[in-house]
Amino acid sequence: MASQQQDLVFYSDNSLLSTCSPSGDEHTLQVISHREGTDPSWLLNTLLENALLGTANSVNRDLVLKKNNRTSAVYVSFHNSADFVINSCRKQGLDLASSKNFTFVDCFSDLFTKKITKTDNCKQQLASLFTDILSKVVSQGSSNCVVFVEGLEILLAATDATSNDILRWVSKLIQACNSLFITINAESPMINMENENPQDPVFKITDFYIKLYHRSSLNVNISPLSTGRANDITGCLTVSRGSKPTSASIYVVEKEYVYHLSKESTVKLFFR
Repeated sequence: MASQQQDLVFYSDNSLLSTCSPSGDEHTLQVISHREGTDPSWLLNTLLENALLGTANSVNRDLVLKKNNRTSAVYVSFHNSADFVINSCRKQGLDLASSKNFTFVDCFSDLFTKKITKTDNCKQQLASLFTDILSKVVSQGSSNCVVFVEGLEILLAATDATSNDILRWVSKLIQACNSLFITINAESPMINMENENPQDPVFKITDFYIKLYHRSSLNVNISPLSTGRANDITGCLTVSRGSKPTSASIYVVEKEYVYHLSKESTVKLFFR
């Protein structure tokens, strides 16, 4: 590709996590949606690196100043194990295993054998699960904490929980941390705006998807090329403002990129 490689930027101060401030007085939601063939792991790994170290070596060459104990990070996963996340980050040069400021909350192992065994009457067990997640976040000892949650749509697909049931806990998580990132699979038919059956998992996931966007400050969408896959392009990444504004001095920089992710986990971005 002949175009000049670009740095990934979310905010007007050339940052990815502008809400990481010592005061921890902002509580924001960021939504990362993705589709088939565009696994967002590389982006989550980068955001973890930026939260813990201040750097983002694979996507932003200006963010090179390491800051010890910048903030704490809590990673909550409903479809990946701790080993998967740690090994994935190691490929991008981030050693989570030795980080004292990183906490992994495993909601994948034994999810439907121990944590939620009554999928048709799950509210009590759901409350217990999210109370445990919240306690892990609060135990960081500071509101200046970045939280990542992936795979919440699994709860909507496999239990009788409604989108509002999950959103109530999302709201509590937002208030318990400085910055909350939620990833959601936006692939059709999981998202269908024409579905009108409230009991259908597709309706619940779509409703959750829409309501997340009404609460977010930043939206990132990762999707494959509309023309199909190319050898030197993996997909498109679109950055857009959410419904909730950030602080007056910092704003979301809306841009659209194409990116290439190599087998060695190196990332190159270009303006579209």
